[in-house]
Parts: sequence; structure tokens; C-alpha cells
Amino acid sequence: MRPATKFVCANGAGVSTLTTSINCQGFNYAQIVASATITNGLHATASNTILEESDDNSTFTTVTTGLSQVTTSATVDVAKVVWNVDLRGRKKYLKPTVGLAATAGMNIVAVLSNGGDAPVTASESNAINLANL
Repeated sequence: MRPATKFVCANGAGVSTLTTSINCQGFNYAQIVASATITNGLHATASNTILEESDDNSTFTTVTTGLSQVTTSATVDVAKVVWNVDLRGRKKYLKPTVGLAATAGMNIVAVLSNGGDAPVTASESNAINLANL
């Protein structure tokens, strides 16, 4: 079985900015979700939020998303930003960056789907363990 999805996760505890590079080769769509944990009873406010792309994973250019420099409410218990990306015609790597107004725990999760040659090993799936049932 060759599943047609790939998950990429990044997290940081006690950080004010979180970024990660995502290899999107072989997939047609990506959903990237950024969230933050509660800090002192309040949800952190996200700001300075950008999405970039690159062919070589070193020189990135900003993707026009309409969400650049977005600021979200500190009191809303939902994801801070969700990018739904059609990868067809995009560069190989995507790099989301989310900044917070306060130091908090942050998470970025990406689900890549509709893969033509989807990952079959744990390493290809960006995981330690993988079960194909």
C-alpha cells in the first residue's frame, strides 16, 4: 500500500517564533495549521505570519496569501492560521513562519495529500515509526 498523505510537525515550547521547512515534492495539496498553547490563562496572539517557498531549501520568496503580517485574537481557542495550498505549479519547499506576541508553546502541522508517489517508509513519511495496514 502506498498512502497518499504525508504529515510534517514542528513545535516549540517557550518560543516567540516558529518556522519549519516542508518538502512538498510529489504532492498536489497541503494544509498547514499553526496553533499556540495557552499562556497565563490567555491564548497568545499570532503576528508576523508568512508563508515562503523555495526550490533549493535555502533561498525563499514570500508567497502572496493575503495573510502576510496577520494578527489574530488572543482570546480565541482555534488555530491561529490555516493555509490550504494547491502545490501544483509551486516550488518544492514551503516554509511557514508564525510569530507570537508572547512566549508560548507553538505547533505547526502540515498534511500533504494527493501524492503521485506517496511515501512508503518511516523516513519518507517524516516519522520515527510507520504502520501501513
